[in-house]
Amino acid sequence: MKHKKVVIAGVALFVLVMLGGGLFMNSQSGEWSERHREDIEENVRSFLESHHLNPDDVEIEQITGPIRFPTGEEEFSVYIKHWGNPYFYMVLKGNPDSLTVNQSSERMIRQVFNELYLQARYEEFKPAIEYLHRLGIEDPLRPQDAMNQYMHTNVGLDNEIQDEVIQAFRESDDGFDKLIDYINGNSDRIIRLEKIDIRGEKEEIDSQKAEEIEETLKELLPKGDYRVEIGVKDFETRELEGFRTDIIIR
Repeated sequence: MKHKKVVIAGVALFVLVMLGGGLFMNSQSGEWSERHREDIEENVRSFLESHHLNPDDVEIEQITGPIRFPTGEEEFSVYIKHWGNPYFYMVLKGNPDSLTVNQSSERMIRQVFNELYLQARYEEFKPAIEYLHRLGIEDPLRPQDAMNQYMHTNVGLDNEIQDEVIQAFRESDDGFDKLIDYINGNSDRIIRLEKIDIRGEKEEIDSQKAEEIEETLKELLPKGDYRVEIGVKDFETRELEGFRTDIIIR
């Protein structure tokens, strides 16, 4: 019995040490973020400006880190929303020594490309967007007045066009002229590479409503491959209360 009590006491002490260490690390992270916030925010705005984006349109939501990887490398994260055109939300990764986020350059370019590409196809998606809006479905990742609603893509990551996208972006002015020309001149090719995610939030989507939404989207969407996910996610389990399905229109 004495041995058992010693083991229990040891486990309890270990848990307290771990919890204390975690709280200390979180505290240290917060202190680091606040200590460098001004310089990081200035560097983030300069980074956006160098990518043809208005620094006044950025909202810096949170700065976290730095965290250390097994390789010994460290990075911090900056969660931002860009309220200009195009709207996007993303996480920038930065170097805690220089306090810069330059390593996020190609990710930023692909993000802008994806949003501009969806804008270029807005008229094709418009009937489906308006239908989902009439149902009271909300886009969980964008504000209601954003041009692109519900539709998401990562086509800018495709190896076949990635280098061309980055080059077109770097040759663009503040209006993304070369990048938009690239999108317009290669739309048929890009469409063959893409897959569109359609994401929406709405409670109480039963099987009958799900079937109705799926059949209507098949009538309204242009040709392509779609991954549809509509409903709400349980906060604790992260399970979707709604439906998800693949729609292929040829």
